[in-house]
Amino acid sequence: MRPAAALLFALALAAPFAATAACAGEANGSALALPLVQDASKPTLILAQRTITRDWGASEESTYVEVSLPDWQSEGWAMALSGAVPGAGHAYLGESSGILFAMIEAGGWIARRHFESRNDRLRHAAVAFLGNPTDTSAAWSFSRWEHMSGRDASEIRALYDGDREAFYARIARDPAYLPGWAGGPIPPRDEFRNFLDRADGMLSRKRYATTGLVVNHLVAAIDALRAARINNLPLRHNLQLKVKAAGGFGSPSVTACLEQKF
Repeated sequence: MRPAAALLFALALAAPFAATAACAGEANGSALALPLVQDASKPTLILAQRTITRDWGASEESTYVEVSLPDWQSEGWAMALSGAVPGAGHAYLGESSGILFAMIEAGGWIARRHFESRNDRLRHAAVAFLGNPTDTSAAWSFSRWEHMSGRDASEIRALYDGDREAFYARIARDPAYLPGWAGGPIPPRDEFRNFLDRADGMLSRKRYATTGLVVNHLVAAIDALRAARINNLPLRHNLQLKVKAAGGFGSPSVTACLEQKF
């Protein structure tokens, strides 16, 4: 017991001196304590933060799949193409509906050409039936009209030389020129007018076909613009569509989202 008590007493007496020596070592430096740094040479503490990014990948329960959508198409170009050639803008967009406009266009031109050809043939037939009005043997002649009506044919001759179509219409429909027609079982005037009426009918149908072609161009252009906008509606250049399919017992689901890139 005495040696232990003596040791504790010695440690108690040495504690103040050990604290003083530690303070002196902190200020002056020692083998175990660095000297105290003061004034401008005092270092600056710099804290650095480390960022760790981990890519965990797709989960086992759901997977995002990028869907390939149609490429961006020019709305103005599609409209211009179908306005010039109906169906061309739809072909540019990959739309099969342009076939209808192309068929209407082809049918319109065929009908227009047919009616134009029929008009020309009927008018040529009318002129052949009438003959040369300067010849007394023609179905209608100047000399016969002058002889039967007692009037001067200078005006009607000038009309014949200047505008043949107007001349044919006048002798066919104006009763004042009836005396110039030859006689026969079938009045030549009625047969000649029948040729002209049928030709005028073909000419009217040709105009209808032309109007239909113009309308087809306009409708095709508008429809191509509509199709282009629908084609471009889902996405823009900086958007992507992703679809997620998740399965469950009796409750499958599909989720779609748009991802915008900056």
